Amino acid sequence: MGRYDESKKSSGAKGKKFGHVGRVEDPYLPEEGQEASLCSDCNALYQNKRWFYDEKLAQRLAGTAKVRQVVCPTCRKVKEQYPEGYLTLSGDFFAERKDEVVTLLKNEAARVSSRSVLDRVITMTEIGKNELEVKTTTEKLAQHLGRAIYRAYKGELDFRWSETNPLVRVYWTR
Repeated sequence: MGRYDESKKSSGAKGKKFGHVGRVEDPYLPEEGQEASLCSDCNALYQNKRWFYDEKLAQRLAGTAKVRQVVCPTCRKVKEQYPEGYLTLSGDFFAERKDEVVTLLKNEAARVSSRSVLDRVITMTEIGKNELEVKTTTEKLAQHLGRAIYRAYKGELDFRWSETNPLVRVYWTR
């Protein structure tokens, strides 16, 4: 009976029971009460706690008192070089077909960013002769791009998540 008397219960802290750190809030997300905003850089609109693209509505609302002019979280992350995802491509196969792979990455990133304001590539940097590092504004985009490359060319794909920050490192090699 003494064995069950010492049961330890969670003090209510998020994730403490299972050893999880809990979700870290994104410092780039808008503050509470910041409704009806328009990004002055990319013309994305913020309404009902969502960022979205609507060119016609953005043109109609631009310069009026109905919206606040701000810089969206994605544009701020790009300007300040704040990546939440890294995709590293390497190997002899990559070196041989670098242009083809980079074109696939750009097309896939453009397709995703046309649907989601928050997903954008920050930089694509060549490291040496047969390695490329892609920095993204979200973890999801880095994972998506890694999976797209894997689907197209196979190879080895490895994901490594940070336990304390919203950050993922994706490694693809072939």
